[in-house]
Amino acid sequence: MSGSVDERLARELDRAETSGSCLCPATPADRRALERRKRRIRDPADVRIISPVPGLYVRWAHWRGLKPPARCLHLMRGLAALHPDWVFCGPSAALVRGLAVSWSELRRIHVICSSRDGRRLSGRIVRHQIEVGEPELVGGLRVTSLARTAYDCMASMGFPDALAVADSVLRTQGMRRETLKRLLSSEFSGSRGIAHALATCEWADARAENGGESVARAIMIERGVRLPALQVELRDPLDPARSFRVDFSWLGRDGRPTVGELDGIIKYTEDECMGEKSLEEVLKGERRREARITAYDARVVRFSLDEVRNEATFWAWVKLYEIPYGPAPARKHGVPVPPAVIEGWRPGLGEGVIVTEEGWRIHYRQVAA
Repeated sequence: MSGSVDERLARELDRAETSGSCLCPATPADRRALERRKRRIRDPADVRIISPVPGLYVRWAHWRGLKPPARCLHLMRGLAALHPDWVFCGPSAALVRGLAVSWSELRRIHVICSSRDGRRLSGRIVRHQIEVGEPELVGGLRVTSLARTAYDCMASMGFPDALAVADSVLRTQGMRRETLKRLLSSEFSGSRGIAHALATCEWADARAENGGESVARAIMIERGVRLPALQVELRDPLDPARSFRVDFSWLGRDGRPTVGELDGIIKYTEDECMGEKSLEEVLKGERRREARITAYDARVVRFSLDEVRNEATFWAWVKLYEIPYGPAPARKHGVPVPPAVIEGWRPGLGEGVIVTEEGWRIHYRQVAA
């Protein structure tokens, strides 16, 4: 590869990286040059070229520094340049729309394209042939409508991941649970998986701050733990002008408050909520906040998503921290049945507000008696 070609392609790679995309070469000659360079596997990491999917290129040093959501978006922007008529759907469209999607759902890219294209796709791309109406342009990418995106995800995912999508639709759109149900019912009545999606909507709550919190709450629901109050705001006891929020809270079996905090950098697309802070700064702030919480004479339990998923670990801290629970609720359409439709229950039964001596106002909804 001549020096001039090398320098020009370096500039093109720089431009693609800056725009958050893999490079789609402009000419067949450029592609051949990149393919030759890709085979130079002994190149230093900062110049070595890889091709995550056929036809798209990126420097290995840049690629290895990206988290799965960013990698997925790099590929999608490159594919959009390579195939301008493609429409992204399912978890891929959800990512573009800022909805909570598990990293495991981002291992493959979901597109709507013709059967002719399907013969040339890599194993990393899933082709769908569905009628979606007019696609929408979001962040420069052609994606399915919000309703179609939510339905495609919620109808095919298990309850925890589907709830994460439902929560994030309500949160990002300022939408009520009943509005989401009406939207899905009107467009997808009778479609496969719609009953599962609508049943999931019954548990949706816009107060969940990220997908990890939604998944943790879903697992609690499935196992019969009393539904926690979400994002309860507490005044800083050392500075009454300031306040902070806690992820989950319960009134324990002994009448003492229990606060649950989801630990770690969770593997959901919304872990970017760290903003510009470093991990050290985030952890320092969490420790300071936890010290303030103890001034309310509250138990504080910290847990990771992996610990919630592990049933033995889960029940160990539920019992240790006096978190109320009962029998696991029945299921319908693969989703736990809310209290309002359990035999002998009435709408509103099992819900209420507790005000503690310290002034906590806790809204609760009982899952199991």
